Amino acid sequence: MKKRFLLTGVMALLCLFAPKAMAQGYTLRVLTFEDEDLGASFSGQAGVDNYVTAWSDMIAADQGSDAMLYGDNFGAESEQFYWWHDGGNTELFSQLNYAWGAYAYWSGGHAISHYWSSDIVTYGDYMSQLTVYRPGSDDLNTSGGGHGGSDHFAVHYGYNDGSPNSTDGRVLLEFADGEARVIDHMYVCPTTYALNCFLNGNELTSNLSDDDYVKLIAEGYVGDTKTGECEFVMANGNDIVLDWTKWDLYSLGAVEKVLLNIVGTNDNGYGFSQPAYFAYDDVAVRFPAAAPTTYERSVTNGNYGTICLPYAVNEGDYTGATFYRAVGQTAEGIVIEEVGNLEAGKAYIFRATASTISCTYTGEAVATPVSASSNNGLQGTFEDNTVVPTGKWLLHNNLLYQSTGTQKVNANRAYIDVTYVPAGVPSPAPGRRQVVIANAPEQTTGIEDNVMTEPVQKTMVNGVVYVIRNGKMYDLRGQEVK
Repeated sequence: MKKRFLLTGVMALLCLFAPKAMAQGYTLRVLTFEDEDLGASFSGQAGVDNYVTAWSDMIAADQGSDAMLYGDNFGAESEQFYWWHDGGNTELFSQLNYAWGAYAYWSGGHAISHYWSSDIVTYGDYMSQLTVYRPGSDDLNTSGGGHGGSDHFAVHYGYNDGSPNSTDGRVLLEFADGEARVIDHMYVCPTTYALNCFLNGNELTSNLSDDDYVKLIAEGYVGDTKTGECEFVMANGNDIVLDWTKWDLYSLGAVEKVLLNIVGTNDNGYGFSQPAYFAYDDVAVRFPAAAPTTYERSVTNGNYGTICLPYAVNEGDYTGATFYRAVGQTAEGIVIEEVGNLEAGKAYIFRATASTISCTYTGEAVATPVSASSNNGLQGTFEDNTVVPTGKWLLHNNLLYQSTGTQKVNANRAYIDVTYVPAGVPSPAPGRRQVVIANAPEQTTGIEDNVMTEPVQKTMVNGVVYVIRNGKMYDLRGQEVK
């Protein structure tokens, strides 16, 4: 399997028409081009009537003129003979473009390859068009050249610069089943042929000057409707990508197909003159994640905490805690009252009755937490490292502290905006207990710098909450009860 965490190089991106933010309820499936990662129904054709069952069967032995890519008669009229489908995995599909009576790589396409070298001169022309640049060996190698040291990758050829002299050689990546999905990213790298021309030029193109660039363009489509466009700068003068580098594509949104192009400033009088090649690997596609059925969290038995879940949880479908909602406030602190069912997206305070809270979800998830203004001041979170605004309150070690604006809480927690907590102490609902979560002494603003040495105890007499400090009992107005 491939490693997918190493990336270096220089990258510049520009994405247009970005869609609305999407909830991250997805998993990634990755098109690796490795035989061991074949989808359940991978298929391809690497020659007329030559159907294959492995990526390695689609690698041309002769990079410049192999019949796989150009037909037995090197471009004579032929049937479609080079296509692949990552079925059972990403569902991505690609085939050679058709032009001049043939499906041929010179018309545009995505060819599978395993060739790599660091010698951009020896392997710097179209006879080495499927060779990716990698440092480390001047030989022509056939293993370890892909992203993360894998063996296989794809090489894109094709462009449309809009000039009168060029045909439309852009190449499609599309979903064979017609479903619209988000392509999250891919990794791209220059070929030796392209890099040699970027640096040295050839008989068809000059080398790149300080003002020249080469960039990749991805256009997303659903049917004939364009969803967006992303650019990746492969070279900007002498600032050239030299290693596998991540190209984020998720801003295109859910697409049925992506049209890939390569353009630049060099023009020899017939249009874009740099070799229209780049290698790509590890194409990640978003698929809906299976909905979770349970939530578990380790807690300290006897401690209070906060919780906010995206799903509803019915009373009887949770263990390990008693749950409360905010119902009032006094000078002493926040008054909370026991609840039964937990609503999706609403924040609650709990008292742990075991070392683990376990909840079984019910119904559909909500995308965002219920606001503090609609939940008596409790504001839940679905994202890790949510900054608690200055002046809001945090529950820590069974006491309330005001945030300085530097404190953070993780997903499925909450903080308190006392602006929306009702004043006073309402009568308890029948059969439901009330508790006071007391303010920290002097309403201190720090958390880590404050160590409590004086325990605070609460008790209830005939439905009325009292606070015990230093062996004395006080009501919620702070008056000592004799």
